[in-house]
Amino acid sequence: MKKKVELSEQEQNELWLRFKTGDAEALGVLARSHFRLLFNYGLQFTKDREFIKDGIQDLFLELWSRREGLRESPFVTIYLLKALRNNLLRKLRQDKWLLEAESVESQDVPDWLTPESQTIQWEISQENQDRLKVALAQLSPRQQEIIFLRFYEGLSAEEITEVMKINPQSVYNLLHSALKQLKTSWIPESNLFFLALYQLLSAD
Repeated sequence: MKKKVELSEQEQNELWLRFKTGDAEALGVLARSHFRLLFNYGLQFTKDREFIKDGIQDLFLELWSRREGLRESPFVTIYLLKALRNNLLRKLRQDKWLLEAESVESQDVPDWLTPESQTIQWEISQENQDRLKVALAQLSPRQQEIIFLRFYEGLSAEEITEVMKINPQSVYNLLHSALKQLKTSWIPESNLFFLALYQLLSAD
């Protein structure tokens, strides 16, 4: 497995500006550094892995063709998440897969919870990890999406508002309901619950 490319916000902005001037290599670096995040996020809308890969490829092709008219220095990660979300939902609607995208509550363990190379940074029992995965799988698709954005990617409430196109109060309400449901299903001590959640979603 290739090592994940880590870029600072400044490096991302510099690459973005280079890409806007016609530097295809800069766009390639942005694509590689964000692919895993975008792919995992795409799993919130469909389990069709090839569909997600095609969507990511189409996204970067579209960015290349529209590069001269794009914003000068957006928050690149937020911009790409938002753009992929819009593209996938539009294509799912066009292909009459809207039910899967908006209302089906999958009982499977979400793929983004079980990356092959996860390393737990603090000790946590396998039993607790398994229980948390099952609890997360019982959330609605939108609850899973907001948990992914908040804990896996570490976005702020304001950033989630922009990506999901919902108002700040809806972000807090959705996150609160998701965490309340997880705590109800989990039933450990509160501190252990949040430690386990952080470990599981931030491990890499």
